[in-house]
Amino acid sequence: MRSKTKWLIAIIGLIVVIGGGGYWWYAQQASQPGQTTKVVKSQRVRVVSVGDSLTQGIGYANDHQGYLPFLKRSLNQTYYVKTKLSNFGIGGERSDQIDKRVKQNTKLRTAMKKADIVAITAGGNDLLQGLEQNILVSSDQKLEKKLEPLRTTYQQKLTKLVNDVHQVNPSAQVYVFGIYNPVYVYFTNATMITKAVNQWNQVNQQVALAAKNTYFVNVNQTLSHGQYQSASAQAKLRTQNKQNDSKYVDPVLVEKLLQSQDSSEKNAYLSTHDHFHPNKKGYQIMANKLAQAIGQHSNWQKR
Repeated sequence: MRSKTKWLIAIIGLIVVIGGGGYWWYAQQASQPGQTTKVVKSQRVRVVSVGDSLTQGIGYANDHQGYLPFLKRSLNQTYYVKTKLSNFGIGGERSDQIDKRVKQNTKLRTAMKKADIVAITAGGNDLLQGLEQNILVSSDQKLEKKLEPLRTTYQQKLTKLVNDVHQVNPSAQVYVFGIYNPVYVYFTNATMITKAVNQWNQVNQQVALAAKNTYFVNVNQTLSHGQYQSASAQAKLRTQNKQNDSKYVDPVLVEKLLQSQDSSEKNAYLSTHDHFHPNKKGYQIMANKLAQAIGQHSNWQKR
């Protein structure tokens, strides 16, 4: 009987030792960096996009979603977030027309008040209108002189737009996209258009830098140059486009050239439908650029 009692005590002691050791191991593992068993809860992030056709999503299979679905996928896969999107893009609008909606559209204002992020596309139609008004100008100096007051007016309008967004929601991060040159790969040597686009981009960047909690998203070189990003590719483009070597671009020639492309497009990031707006790859680039900028200014936990 005493022998059985000893064996029983020994077995119970062994169980206690094993159990205690197991608990100690679990506690040690849980305390090690990178070994936490804590479940991270995803936070809700609301993104409101407002602007022109680049927000609306024109050019990509007519689905009118643009860069937003790609942005949502990128943020959700990279961070512990659940992204909710609201698209308030209308094709053809200038900066002052976008601002008018920011001030008067109840649905847009309600969405912005709840937003963590507001993304803006503006400036392309302002510049296009300025170029159309001065279509017969045949030198860099003359065009720059004509566009200078228009650029100053545009800067004032864009500043007001950004300020009005902040007035609706002072705590939201605001991201301002730049613009690009949709005919660059056909008229590489047409410095008049390239210079005008660069100057308009400088306005967008300056306005973003001057405003609190506002950031510039540069897509100019990537979308303008398309797949021709390297120095050697650029040199080949200049050689190919020698027939369009003039700084001045005849609008009739542009229209004729684009119509002759039919369903093809020389720039791999632009739409084959209108040779102007981004295609799927182009909107993916916009989403990537915006996601990268958001990542630099947010403290969300990465997956």
